[in-house]
Amino acid sequence: MPPQEPWTVLRLINWTKEYFEKNQVESSRLSAEVLLAHSLKCQRIQLYTRFDYVPSADETATFKGLVQRAVKHEPIAYLVGTKEFYSLPFRVTEDVLIPRQETELLVAQAIEHLQKLGSPGAVWDCCTGSGCVAVAVAARVKDCRVLATDISPAAVVVAAENAQRNQVSDRVTTAVADLLTLPKNVDLPAGVNGTDGDGAVSRTFDVITANPPYIVEGGEVSPEVKHEPALALYAGNTGLELIRRVIADGPALLREGGVLIMEFGYDQADAVRDLLVAGGAFQEPRILRDHQEIERAAVARKR
Repeated sequence: MPPQEPWTVLRLINWTKEYFEKNQVESSRLSAEVLLAHSLKCQRIQLYTRFDYVPSADETATFKGLVQRAVKHEPIAYLVGTKEFYSLPFRVTEDVLIPRQETELLVAQAIEHLQKLGSPGAVWDCCTGSGCVAVAVAARVKDCRVLATDISPAAVVVAAENAQRNQVSDRVTTAVADLLTLPKNVDLPAGVNGTDGDGAVSRTFDVITANPPYIVEGGEVSPEVKHEPALALYAGNTGLELIRRVIADGPALLREGGVLIMEFGYDQADAVRDLLVAGGAFQEPRILRDHQEIERAAVARKR
């Protein structure tokens, strides 16, 4: 009998890709590579120079264990504990929503607005989760100050860790808050406190970004999404309950000409546009499409 073919890196990737496809694991090839790189404690790109390497028994056992969890639809990001967003590394736990490509729209729009100010800007990232939006904005706009808040204390801990990991913790302040209701004892980032026309202290921002929960309570989601925190996903009977609150509270917290940049569900564009216009505080919003050409975010400038 011919000797059994060794389980090289390339053979493991190819076999796992097919196994994942049969079990409907998303992004089968990428997922296989991410799990194998994690098991080998190397960068994913390094797999391509190690196709002939035969992992040790311990490395193989670790990989097989992760593969079996993945076919039960545990998200890959939770299995390895990290996710890339806006070309930056983020720690993720089951306390936070996994950063997604469509949410990068918020970062790009915030950067664009801040770079036109001509002076250091102030940002409030509401429903920050892992801190991906707040940290990415701070990393790209070196003179801005960012407040990152979430109703989940566990999520705020993760956001603070990601600010530290990406070396922006000196400009990103994290705090627990219910949407745009901020406790008075929070130390705000420099540049937030100003004065209004009467000389009173005014806590206002140039940009508010928000990725609030927007799925209808009990709505269908993929098996992977079911592992993510319900607190970050579901928003009442219409999915618009929290979006309404952000739109209502945003104008008082924005400086003149400031912008609200908010993500919403795939079928909520018309409703969100109507809510923004009806309040009268915002100009006609721009609705942005994501990489799948789905209407996904709104940019509304305060009048």
